[in-house]
Amino acid sequence: MTRDTFKVATHAAPACGPSGARNVAFKSAAIEVIRKGGDRFVILGDHSDSGLQGDFLRGFQQNYSQGMVVKMVPKGSPEARNALSARETLGADWHAIVAKGTPTTCG
Repeated sequence: MTRDTFKVATHAAPACGPSGARNVAFKSAAIEVIRKGGDRFVILGDHSDSGLQGDFLRGFQQNYSQGMVVKMVPKGSPEARNALSARETLGADWHAIVAKGTPTTCG
């Protein structure tokens, strides 16, 4: 996309539901902002989708995906006042969460 804008696309387990898929994408966005050296970000757009996955022999399961376009916001810029903090989004243990990497499920 651009130096300060990127897309996050995630899939979540059926048990997560659509809100779980969105939470996985949101955490992934915050992790990527920190890895890119930033802290503040805004979501420019998002898209969710669901569908069935499987076959007739094993059965079908609902799956959920979420995509987000994320823009990093420089500290001290006019946009920074309304931007989200990646560290606050991840919580007090953000160091460990970033070290662990992008979550693979909502759990």
